[in-house]
Order: sequence, then C-alpha cells, then structure tokens
Amino acid sequence: MPRGRDKDYRSSASCGWAAFDVLARLVVLAAVAWCFSTSAWAQTKLVPPGAETAGSAVKQSNNKTTTRREATGKPAPVVGGPCDFGVVVTTGDEFTVLTTGLTVFQHKKTVVPIPGWGLNDLIFARIRATIPAGVSVLRIPYNPAKFPPRDESKDTLKDRLFRDLNAELAQYMRDVVKGTNCRHYIQILNSISPFGSSNYTVRGFGILNHDVVLGRRIYLYALAFVRIFDGRDFSVVRQSSALINTHHSLMVQRLLGVQIGGPYRELPAESFPTRPEDAADNPALRDDVRAMLTESLDKTLPLLIGVQRAARNSDAR
Repeated sequence: MPRGRDKDYRSSASCGWAAFDVLARLVVLAAVAWCFSTSAWAQTKLVPPGAETAGSAVKQSNNKTTTRREATGKPAPVVGGPCDFGVVVTTGDEFTVLTTGLTVFQHKKTVVPIPGWGLNDLIFARIRATIPAGVSVLRIPYNPAKFPPRDESKDTLKDRLFRDLNAELAQYMRDVVKGTNCRHYIQILNSISPFGSSNYTVRGFGILNHDVVLGRRIYLYALAFVRIFDGRDFSVVRQSSALINTHHSLMVQRLLGVQIGGPYRELPAESFPTRPEDAADNPALRDDVRAMLTESLDKTLPLLIGVQRAARNSDAR
C-alpha cells in the first residue's frame, strides 16, 4: 500500500504531467496557427480586390472556360482609386564597358549611353503585362537631373552610423511621384553585385572583360532590382533583385559558383567591343540584354506583386 506521502507525490506528478500535456497541446496549436498566418501573408496579393489575375477564368452556362475579358467583352472595371500602381523606372539608358584584371592598373570603365535600346519601355511593358487587365497602371516620368543620387563619399562616420535609410528612401519616392495618388508604387532600379571573389562590383547593364593570366573571360549582364512601396506611407512592401533562377537565393547561388548575382551570360572573347562606344550599336549585345531583362522580370514580378501569369507554351512542355 502506498503511503500518504507517496500518494501526494503521485498525485502531484499526475497533475504536473496533465499540466504539461495541456501546455504542449497549446504550443502545437500556436505553431499551427502561426504557420497558417505565415502562409497567408506569403500569398497576400497587392492587386486590388476583385481584379482577375492573368490566366484566371470564369465558367459560362455552356461549361466553356474563358477569360474574364472574353466573357464580358471589355476589361474589368478599375478599382482602388485614381491609380492602383504607379511605375517609376530609374535604371537609366546606360551600358557599362568594364575591364578588370589581377591589378588595379588593368581596371578600365566606360559608361556608354544606349537610348536606342528601349530598356525603359521594355521594363514598363513587362510590368503592364504582369498586372491584370482592369488594374490601373500609371507610368511616372523620372528625371535623373532633378533627383541626383546621393553622394555618399561625403558622409562622415556619424552620418553612416545614424542615417535612417528607410526614411530617406520614403522621402525620395515622395519627391519622385509628387502629384500622383496610387495605392502602390513600383520602382525598377539598377542592381549591384560583386564579381566572383574579387573586390570588383558590377551594376545595371554592361559587359565585363575579366583579363587573367591564362586568357580572358567575357560576361554580359543585366541586373535590375524591383522595389514596391505602399502608396500611403511609402514604406517598402517587398523588394528583390530581378532573377531568372528564382528557386535559390543569391547567397545560395554564390555558394554554387555563379560569378554575378543576377542574370548574366558568358560570351566568346571576340564579343567584347574593340572600342567602348561600339557597344551601343551592337545588336547582339542589345538583344541579349533585352532577353535577360525580360526573362528576369517575367519570373520575379509575379512573385512580388502576387499574381499568377498564364502558363506559356514553353513552360507547359
């Protein structure tokens, strides 16, 4: 027969295990609820309520599946106020011809204007193609002379430590889009990436001649960055480099041995222009840059905006 003290001990232990069991169940329920809330946030769409995504469909009485535009004969009505998405392209019409080597004396950089490549128009066209029909998109002109980049070389150590970058970015966008009223703003700017394990960086659109002891390697790159702002307080809602490989982060890609964090192609040595200014009139370079930019935007924008594009024939194979 158990003694009184043993009974009390077992009773206390039983109560303790019961309390632990209840607590464990609560922890599990909380974890499940957190997972669902996280999943819901990840699937949040920036498009206005009621707007159909590209590739969405409705059923007619004859059970035929068709798009909303085909069913009504006209785009869905615009919702969300004067403007749903404002678009600002700040990449600029520039192409960098860069040479690097083992010493700083081999480093040469020339920036060539390329207004005839139509990159700004291409960027806006890809954004417009991603956003569903019936959602209003406003193209906002950008004047780089009016909004010059910040000269960070003049910053003191105190400035760099105590600057509020988010506040600066919000004020910058307020100034750029002044006079407009949109629910969200999309900015496309140049992305920056280190090159390999070197101290060199590449930015925007350009071609790199990496001159090494055993020869040289030529890389053509098209690096864009997507940033989406809330139109009320100009906080950054989402942002990402425009990537072709969206299955791995840039950090993972770097570990896998990629030379540039973003879309790039290695070209034959003869592809590097003899004179930097010749790059502007090179149709092969232009077409390759446009192709990489198009593919990276088409794969990245739907993930950030929260729409699903209709499957293309090449994707269905």
